Parts: sequence; structure tokens; C-alpha cells
Amino acid sequence: MRETVLWIRSILFVISWYVITLILFILFSPTLLFSCKAAGCFPRFWSKMTPKLLRLICGIQLDVQGLENLPQQNGYIIASKHQSAFETGLFHGLIPHVFYVLKKELLYIPIAGIYFLKTGCIPIDRGGGAKTMRKMLTGVKKHLDDGMNLVIFPEGTRTKPGTKKPYTPGVAFLYEQCKVPVVPVALNTGYCWPKNQIKKYAGKVTLRILPPIEAGLDKREFLNLLYNRIETAQDELPNPFKS
Repeated sequence: MRETVLWIRSILFVISWYVITLILFILFSPTLLFSCKAAGCFPRFWSKMTPKLLRLICGIQLDVQGLENLPQQNGYIIASKHQSAFETGLFHGLIPHVFYVLKKELLYIPIAGIYFLKTGCIPIDRGGGAKTMRKMLTGVKKHLDDGMNLVIFPEGTRTKPGTKKPYTPGVAFLYEQCKVPVVPVALNTGYCWPKNQIKKYAGKVTLRILPPIEAGLDKREFLNLLYNRIETAQDELPNPFKS
């Protein structure tokens, strides 16, 4: 019986989430005619709607900790653990003027691709080599100078709770070149919204924002510090299913 209820609630969430997302796409479409920040109204509203929908339908509660650790001045990088689709859009509702570096194939998603571009996301060809990296860096620096904040997942892909994976050198490259603070983020969303699963498990998940790492460190020193800070915080986060 419990398994049946779990499936019903999970499927109801997926259907509701897609329907509401489509409605919001349409309602906010006029913002695409204006500035990047104006177009950001949609993802900000949408990212606040998703946790409420998860709580209402699936019984998933989100506890956000450490907002006081965010730099006072915009133009910084968020380096976050990545366990589920939950946090992919969550930061829009927590941090002002967020943008992402994403694979160019995502631009082919109907309607969403237009929003990705208009809200400042930077598409890259993962096989593009040095030329692609230079173009990406130019775009990132411009957005940071304009007071936007980059979100990056240093593992490069979603990982299951408890899994430790080396961080990609891309985050260290951006840290060195952009010379801005990097804010580490730990989370345990993968317990309740597992990777590649429809089922959503009721529980309380945590997103913990850690003190920023200021600019000026050597790339290797920075990457080791980032890894240790995030993974140490990860180990401290509770398993929602254990008392």
C-alpha cells in the first residue's frame, strides 16, 4: 500500500510540475522581450514553486542553511554538490541573477532553450577544445562583471548520496581566471529525489551554503580546499531516513 501511495504521489508531482512549468513559460513569455534580468523573473518564480510543490504532494521539505555566508557583493561563483534534478534550478530562488554554463544541446528544448539564452546561460560544445573554453570564459567574465552569479557543479554530473568523485579542473580554471570568491555548497537532495528515478521519497533535505573561498589561491590549493570543505560538510548532513 505504501509503495502504491509513493508511486501515485510521485507521478502526480511529475504531471503537476510539467503542467505548471508550461503555464509559467507562457505567462512569463513577454519578459523575453526585455533585459536578461527581466527574463530572470520566470526561473526565480519557478524555482520557488518547485519546493512548495514537492512539499505539498510528496512530503519533501527543504532546509536551506547558511544564506548569511553569501558575499555581499554580487559577481561570485557557487560551486555545489550535485545529487538530483532538484538543485538544477533551485538556486534561482535563493541567489539573485543566477546563470549557468550548459551543454549546447539543451538549447534545442522547445521554449526552455530560449529562456536559457535570454537569462544569460552560456552554451558550450564539450568537444570544442580551447576555442570553446576561451569563448566561455569571456562570457562568464562579462556576466560576473555585470553583477550576475555563476552556478557550477564541480563533479560534472549527478552523484548518489555517499559517493565521492574527483572535481573537474574547470571550476579551478574559472576561479583562477575570474578572480572572484567561490561559495561551496553541500546538500543531500539525492535521498529524496534520486537520480534517474520518478519516485520521490518524503523526508527533509538540507542545502548548506558554506563560507566563501576568496580569490588568490593557487589552483591546486583551491581545488583541494573546495573538495575538503564540501565533502566534510556532506559527511555532516543527516540521512533523512535514519533517526
